[in-house]
Amino acid sequence: MRPEHWLYTIPLRLRSLFRWAQADQELVDELHDHLERKTEEYVAQGMTEEEAYRRAQLNLGGIEQTKEKCRDARRVNWIQDFVQNLHYSVRTLRKSSGFALIAALTLAFGIGANTAVFSVVESVLLRPLPFQNSERLFAI
Repeated sequence: MRPEHWLYTIPLRLRSLFRWAQADQELVDELHDHLERKTEEYVAQGMTEEEAYRRAQLNLGGIEQTKEKCRDARRVNWIQDFVQNLHYSVRTLRKSSGFALIAALTLAFGIGANTAVFSVVESVLLRPLPFQNSERLFAI
């Protein structure tokens, strides 16, 4: 992509990331504006108001589908999904605090045991002994 394009799209993507409610409302307003214009165009061609509105919706491809396509084009959905998943996991762990405590203790013991075993293996097997010609030493 051209650098000018990035200079234009990065602020828009950041705005849609941090002010997503405002960006979504602007998107909804713009889609309704397109829908109204297309409806007026079909009415001018001689269709009834209901038929023109239905045809405009079909031509647009569905408002919700079009909103999803526009959100995907912003390429910030993965960040929003991550934040939503993080909020959900915190809420879930807060509801079941006993499970969260057991999970945290299990992780702590597992990480501690892994560190201890690795320290022993590294000092005994991997790192050479601090003696000259340590390969000539034998155990009896």
